[in-house]
Amino acid sequence: MFSNDYRFTGKHATYVKFLNAFTRNLDKTAEVAGIFAYAIDVYMIAPLIGAAYNRRSPVDTSSTDSLNILSSQFISRQDKLESVYRLIMISEKSSNLSDDERIDRAFKDDEQPEEFNANMDLFHQYTRGGIEWLYEFFTDGASSQNDYLEKINELVKQFADDFELTESIDLESLM
Repeated sequence: MFSNDYRFTGKHATYVKFLNAFTRNLDKTAEVAGIFAYAIDVYMIAPLIGAAYNRRSPVDTSSTDSLNILSSQFISRQDKLESVYRLIMISEKSSNLSDDERIDRAFKDDEQPEEFNANMDLFHQYTRGGIEWLYEFFTDGASSQNDYLEKINELVKQFADDFELTESIDLESLM
């Protein structure tokens, strides 16, 4: 699990390039928000956002744009990625599985190739949905680095409201 390269295509490749700062190292003229350091960081957070907002998306082939995340990046973050995967598989409810079946899906199905492939497809649907959500959020009314920083502030507040987080976060201390 999480030991091979992964390839984004179409709009999802474009969106990941926009969201990660490393894109500037590859193309000095690219429009980049740089919210995340690397594409792998987007890959790690996007499925959680996709699941939180129940947003899934199919593979997009509307353009030839593509972006690879290399296996070495996955391997160095494998434990964290497996935790994200298992969290998504346990919490995902669109397939109307019982609690026991969701636990099996999260912890046992990776031993069954057919089930594992279906689960990874579901995981990647949430990943692409989360990428779309992030892209839309950070491009709505933002066009400069200062705007993107303000959007990060707004994002934290929105999450606190949407998920009724009771602990207040001192945003000023984070800056």
